[in-house]
Amino acid sequence: MAKNFRHSIYIRKLVLCAMFAAMAYCVAFVFRINVSFLTFDAKDAIVCIASMILGPGAGAVISLLVATLEQITVGDTGFWGWLMDFASTATFSVAAGYIYSKRRNISGVAFALASSVIATVTVMMLCNLLITPIYMNVELKQVVELLPTLLFPFNFTKSVLNAGLVLALYKPLITACRAVKLVPQKENSDGEKQSFWSMRSLVFILIAIALISASVFYMIYGMGGQFDFS
Repeated sequence: MAKNFRHSIYIRKLVLCAMFAAMAYCVAFVFRINVSFLTFDAKDAIVCIASMILGPGAGAVISLLVATLEQITVGDTGFWGWLMDFASTATFSVAAGYIYSKRRNISGVAFALASSVIATVTVMMLCNLLITPIYMNVELKQVVELLPTLLFPFNFTKSVLNAGLVLALYKPLITACRAVKLVPQKENSDGEKQSFWSMRSLVFILIAIALISASVFYMIYGMGGQFDFS
C-alpha cells in the first residue's frame, strides 16, 4: 500500500510538471514585450509557481525543458541564447522554490520573490558580462556601456514583473490544483488554515497589481518597449 501511495505521488508530480511546462511554453508566445534586442515573456512566473508547489528540483527541470523546447521549435539564438534563457528562468524559479519550501505561507511568498529578484538580476549581470560579448560578437566594453542604460534596468524590471505575476497567480493556481486534488490540502507553516480570501491575500494581490502595472508602464514608456501578442 505504501508503495502504491508513493507511486501515486510520483505520477501526480509528473502530471503537474507536464502541465506547468506546457503552460509556460504557451505563455511565452501569448504575451511578450520587446525592448531593443531583449524580450520579456511571462514563462518565468509560471515555472516559479511550479517550483513553489513542487519544489526547486521540479523548477529546475521545467526550466530546462521549456528553454530546450523553445530553442528547438522557434529559437534562433543558438547555444548561448539558450543558456541565458535557462539561467534566467532557473535562477528565478529555483531560488523562490527553495526559500518558500522553508516557510509555506503568504509572507514566505513575498520573501522568496524578493530574494528571487535579487538572485536573478545578479546572475543575469554576470551572464551579460561573460556570455553576451560572445553571443553578440562584440567587445566587453560595449556590453559594459549597456549595463546601466538597458541590461540592468531590463533584468530588474523583468524580475519585478514576474514577481508581481506570481503574487497575482499563485493563489488561484494552487486553489485550482487543490480543487482537482492534484495538490493535497495543507496548513501553512504557521499552522493556520490557508484561506483564499484572507485579508493578507487581498493585500498581496493589490501589491501584485501595482508591481505589474508599474513594470509594464516602465518597459513600454521608460524603455521604449513594444507589445507583441504573437
